[in-house]
Amino acid sequence: MPMVNKMQKWVAGACAAAISFCAFAVPAAHAEVSPLAETLTVKVQVNSNLIQFPDAQPFIDDQGRTQVPVRFVSEELGYQVDWSRLSDGQINVQLKNDAGKTLTLETGKSTAVVDGKAEAMDTAAVLRDGRVYVPLRFISESKGIRVQWDSNNFIAILNEDGNYHAPAWYATRMKLLSTFTATAYSADPKENGGYGAVDYFGNPLKVGTVAVDPAVIPLGTKLYVEGYDFNGLPAGGMYAEATDTGNALKGNRIDLFVPGSREELKKFGFQQVKVYLLP
Repeated sequence: MPMVNKMQKWVAGACAAAISFCAFAVPAAHAEVSPLAETLTVKVQVNSNLIQFPDAQPFIDDQGRTQVPVRFVSEELGYQVDWSRLSDGQINVQLKNDAGKTLTLETGKSTAVVDGKAEAMDTAAVLRDGRVYVPLRFISESKGIRVQWDSNNFIAILNEDGNYHAPAWYATRMKLLSTFTATAYSADPKENGGYGAVDYFGNPLKVGTVAVDPAVIPLGTKLYVEGYDFNGLPAGGMYAEATDTGNALKGNRIDLFVPGSREELKKFGFQQVKVYLLP
């Protein structure tokens, strides 16, 4: 975060506190409702358990089908995964479970071999950013698992136990505030007025801490931020809260706390992000 004096932080925060007692008005030009920012990352549920994807995320492909990292197939559906790279750069994936069921897929092709028999798929396995993704519905139904798609919450539910399961997560309606220029700051005291790893309220800095201009975003406002690209932040977007300030933050500028050194965070630079308001 840009160098800031804690007394100046206090004054800015006090003003922000007064502002926050008023209804927070979003300019009409920015009052559009996002198509659910959180659902830009598709969610997957097995029975009643929502699956956490630490890095590579599920997505909807050009055919409107849910693609999942092949790692999910191994960890959640009980398949052993082997793969080999073909001469054309595509990946051949072989799946086998303890019951002896086998599936073979090749990225870029919409056919698979299931227990030795060729079957057509309605979409192809995908090689994306160095990761292999496979069609969730085809893989699941090949194992006899019924898949239901909840379009309201953008979540695929695998009823592995044969029972119906309600969504384990419900999307929150969000309003797009605006596009902001984002920078990153560390816990280094030099970036925090000499006070160390705490926000304006004295809370420990953590992923999701955002420094703002209180005249634009009142302190305490809950947010969803997406559009950044940096290791150390959740892929796809993150829930956040405006709990910090900074002298250099004026207008549509925000500062995202990211664990790491000041030198590492210089690589973040200036990035354009979308900021949504949570109810």
